[in-house]
Amino acid sequence: MAEKIHYTRRDLKGPDEFISTFGRIVEWCKGNRSKVNAALFVLLATLVLSLGTSAYFRWQENKAGSDLWPHLEQARELLAAPAAEVEAGKLAAVESSISSLVKKHSGTRAAACGEFYLGSIAFHRGDYEGGVARFREGIRSGKAEGILALLLREGLARSLEAKGDYAGAAASYREAAEAAGPRMKTRLRFGEGRVLELSGKKTESASLYRKIIEENPDSRIKDLIDIKLSRME
Repeated sequence: MAEKIHYTRRDLKGPDEFISTFGRIVEWCKGNRSKVNAALFVLLATLVLSLGTSAYFRWQENKAGSDLWPHLEQARELLAAPAAEVEAGKLAAVESSISSLVKKHSGTRAAACGEFYLGSIAFHRGDYEGGVARFREGIRSGKAEGILALLLREGLARSLEAKGDYAGAAASYREAAEAAGPRMKTRLRFGEGRVLELSGKKTESASLYRKIIEENPDSRIKDLIDIKLSRME
């Protein structure tokens, strides 16, 4: 049976502990008004600064996207078009505009996207070293996330492959594949297998090709991998 608690008349007349404590706090605040006001000012200033900084960064990102997007869209169309249909100097002009805006909006996600297109333009004209530099800058910015981060790493891998740095390309393909979804992972791992093959590491390449087929038996590149494996045997 639970033990009964007995209160005395004195207990019932005593002040509630919470009310008593609250009263002491109020009294202290009255006696230290200047300290309390200073603390409240600092707290308010910190809150205003935090909100202002957040709003500024959102504005900065929106402004960067607004400035860069039309040029990025134009670059995409030019890179996708047959070379014979692209007016001389047009791609270079777009590249110049994007480069200028990337500098202006450095540190934004839009600028990281701009680096991807600058790397793609460099790769398109055969400047693989320039492509490597641009793709790496986009990755290094820390602003690339999701599909953009993967495309930057794939661009870096392709540029390294094109300039003959097969070890670097294999590492880049592998790093990108580790963070990719199923469909893109297959493409990136195939890229790694290809550069391993080009570097003379045929055993490692064949092992990776077999693993790709084993994990993706219905992959669209299965026939291509079968052909490669038959030539290696």
